[in-house]
Amino acid sequence: MEKANTWTVDAHCHWSDERVFADAEREIPIMIAKGIAAFQLGGVDPREWRRQQELQRKFPRRIFCAFGLHPYFVATSTREPLEQAWQDLSSLALAADALGEMGLDFRRHYLIAGREIQTEFFARQLQLAGKLEKPAVLHIVRAHEEALRELKTAPISGMVHAFTAGPKVACRYLDLGLHLSIGAKLLHPETADLADSVRAAPLDRLLVESDCPDQPPPGQSHHDSLTVWLILRRIAELKKLPFADVVEQTRANLFALLKKEFRP
Repeated sequence: MEKANTWTVDAHCHWSDERVFADAEREIPIMIAKGIAAFQLGGVDPREWRRQQELQRKFPRRIFCAFGLHPYFVATSTREPLEQAWQDLSSLALAADALGEMGLDFRRHYLIAGREIQTEFFARQLQLAGKLEKPAVLHIVRAHEEALRELKTAPISGMVHAFTAGPKVACRYLDLGLHLSIGAKLLHPETADLADSVRAAPLDRLLVESDCPDQPPPGQSHHDSLTVWLILRRIAELKKLPFADVVEQTRANLFALLKKEFRP
């Protein structure tokens, strides 16, 4: 546990995921007591949005909600439920703190329905985020070129969730005004490209996330929001900056992106 006067935020996590939702009401106060003062929840489909809203009612100062149609949901749904989900999102979007997860995932098992459907709903959500001036939470896997092409036509603020690419790709997102959200992949020894991106990126454009219950640190099969402390220490080491400065700036980055004021 960090010092009592040190606190941070989890810029992207899934306490609303059905795998951990039943434990969230008990676990979130434990996280808060250990210095994780606020949590931005990523949304994937209408069912998760409802669980997010329930957690936000229980922890109104601590929970920030992003509602979106995740590329997994888009890739595995038929047109009718997708259009209904889009209508639901359009109705709820104004009340969201951010929109997402949205994006493109071009791994083979998510391309059965083709690339076009993912691209269509990504473009729709980008347009909605721009119209409402909401930051976007982007999920981009094996599709950076395609995603950057869409982003150039729909300028938005937002974050590239679980960013893992090298400095050349990082600079292209940074040039569009986006933040890079760094997860536990940074703790793995084989991620030299990501380490180089962290070294090169301005500190005021970095966020830190656990993505729990997914993407645990090396050697762990599960984890929680406390993982952000490990990531923050690694960022401080890579950038040769005081740990406290990294903590303070990265948490400020999230609230600036959300246009929110927060006191723990």
